[in-house]
Amino acid sequence: LTQAQFLRYGSIHRNTFIDSPRVLEKDLSLKGHRNLVFAGQLTGVEGYVESAATGVLAACSLLAAHLGRPFVPPPPETAIGALLGYITDPGVKDFQPMNINLGIIPTPEGPKKMRREMLLEREAQAFADWRTAMDGLA
Repeated sequence: LTQAQFLRYGSIHRNTFIDSPRVLEKDLSLKGHRNLVFAGQLTGVEGYVESAATGVLAACSLLAAHLGRPFVPPPPETAIGALLGYITDPGVKDFQPMNINLGIIPTPEGPKKMRREMLLEREAQAFADWRTAMDGLA
């Protein structure tokens, strides 16, 4: 690197995000301004899939509002439902961005060696039930 020339000094990657637990409703709308909806990294989710998924939820939220129907969030037993719960839970202290992980999904009861399989089965069923409930929006 003795011949290296720096055109411009960079900095480490830093996400800018809002304090979602204090300012967002469960439908990703801004408290006091229900027509303003947030999604993606700005809400404090990390990851491309997580950001895209919050975009889909924001679209569902807006569609429900447009149709005069309540937005039904995905259940906390689902990955995106657990993440939505985390970013909109006013009880979260010192809010920091997070991606989907098993630590935020409620652990099913049962033998420890079976919990992962039980969690996946429960999540698949909960998500399928939520999608069925949401079918009336489209």
